Amino acid sequence: MKKALFSLLFIALAAVGFAQQTEAELVRSAFRLEKKAAVAEFIGLSNDEAAKFWPIYEKYETERVNSVGTPRFALISEYVKKMDKMDETSADNLVKQSIAIQKKEVAIREKYYAMVKKAVSTEVAVKFYQVEDVIAVGTRMELYEQIPMFQSK
Repeated sequence: MKKALFSLLFIALAAVGFAQQTEAELVRSAFRLEKKAAVAEFIGLSNDEAAKFWPIYEKYETERVNSVGTPRFALISEYVKKMDKMDETSADNLVKQSIAIQKKEVAIREKYYAMVKKAVSTEVAVKFYQVEDVIAVGTRMELYEQIPMFQSK
């Protein structure tokens, strides 16, 4: 299932750069559905837990996509467009933007960890944090495998 998530993400990245906005949104929606299914499978919620967890998770996903996903797609698109003529200053700027996005990603995850812990349980919050961290790390690993590394000109 993880490989399917990463494949969908890479397709989404390509779609952002090469397809119309509506097509990119369709691919991103498919990725979100696959991701939600993976989260549900990993956490294994009871009906009572699910009733409390999923509304929080939906808010989390909205904030994550708007604050992390969309800026990350834009940053990757910019990198791909400019990588053949990128100098060290431009590359340094992109790295700083990437660092800011990663910090924001962790801050959002921490915020929603606390919310899930309070509303559901510590166990569910820990599982939420773990699965989201695994998906985030795996996604970055897949991106790094697909995108050429910086080469100074």
